[in-house]
Amino acid sequence: MKTTQIVLALTVAVVTACSSDDGPTTTTVAVTTEVQAAMTAAIQDEYHAEETYLRVLADFGNTLPFYNVVYAEQRHSASLAALFERRGLPVPVSIWHLNNVPRFASVAAACAGAAGAEVANIALYDNALALTLPTDVRNVLTNNRRASLEKHLPAFEVCR
Repeated sequence: MKTTQIVLALTVAVVTACSSDDGPTTTTVAVTTEVQAAMTAAIQDEYHAEETYLRVLADFGNTLPFYNVVYAEQRHSASLAALFERRGLPVPVSIWHLNNVPRFASVAAACAGAAGAEVANIALYDNALALTLPTDVRNVLTNNRRASLEKHLPAFEVCR
């Protein structure tokens, strides 16, 4: 009996410790149509960046910073997908693939294009963050925006 109580107490402690506003917990906070549209625009933008950077890698090989940033873009879209899943909403399927994203003549041109795309991504997040958002949505959008501003954009500006 004591062992069962200890296991139960530890399970509750672990579940409580692992729960957060942007973690893998179930939430019932509904989102408005406007917020869902902002989430959809954000995930499609992350999908677009991912496919664009994969296109650069396909064309030029394992080129930095594209090689590193593509994994970050995958994490961004996964964090957005989790917002849909927690609400029982279908996760938007990417409309992007290697054949409908930009191709560049050189790595320098790809870096310049990627820097412009990151600026547009930051603006997209700024617009979404101006909405009234549930805490978990705000946290994910803020984290993705911060990564674009503080990590991705500087990396692409340097590689120009």
